[in-house]
Amino acid sequence: MELIYLSSGPRERVLTAILDAGYRVSGVVTTDPKRWPKVRETIRVAEQHGIPIHTVSRGRLDEIASLVHGRVGLSVGFGFILPESVRRAADEFLNVHGTLLPKYRGARTLNWVLANGETESGITVHRIDAGVDTGPILLQRSFPLSRFESAASLARKAYAFEPSVVVDALAMLERGDAEFAPQETADAPLYPDRAPEHSEIDSRRPLIEVFDEIRAADPDRYPAYFLVDGERVCIKLWRPEKSDEEHDLV
Repeated sequence: MELIYLSSGPRERVLTAILDAGYRVSGVVTTDPKRWPKVRETIRVAEQHGIPIHTVSRGRLDEIASLVHGRVGLSVGFGFILPESVRRAADEFLNVHGTLLPKYRGARTLNWVLANGETESGITVHRIDAGVDTGPILLQRSFPLSRFESAASLARKAYAFEPSVVVDALAMLERGDAEFAPQETADAPLYPDRAPEHSEIDSRRPLIEVFDEIRAADPDRYPAYFLVDGERVCIKLWRPEKSDEEHDLV
């Protein structure tokens, strides 16, 4: 089974895991590292293994079709929606989604998991179809969440958890016992990317009620805030007694 690996972000651990598992990756497709600098480590891993690297832009996505023809495409944090010509060219095209589907559809949903006070999150490997994160699921696994998770800690745990899920999903596909379960997406929202306005906190509500909303806000890019006389007052949470293992939790 030959793979074409597509990524735009810091998902080099998945590439390393599938190579260590013995899968043949005949090409790595990335977006422009100048615009997507977090993909540079994936490029470095590909270079170390002598894997050809192809950089594409939104207007050149059709070029991927010739790369995936007769192969399995694996999208791991790829920044663009793939056109039908690319999906149909592959023997199979999978996407690795960093939260649990169908509940958390969308490009960046980790913060919404926290905002909704979930007690678990997970990784979903599914077939790519014409929708956004709507294709049938091949494999899905979950892991528990602390009440004090932050956006940083959840991302760290998801990135560490997903390589083993992907390797197992590929093994199912290679053995020929892969079963794809259709998603029930009728009532599943498509979450938007986080924006500054999502971090506004209603100061009239009790603090314990808005705790999840506060910890879901990125303290560096989009800090939680409330308004006083029209000006933003930012909020930061921390626990002075937390252990060293919880360094990036609230």
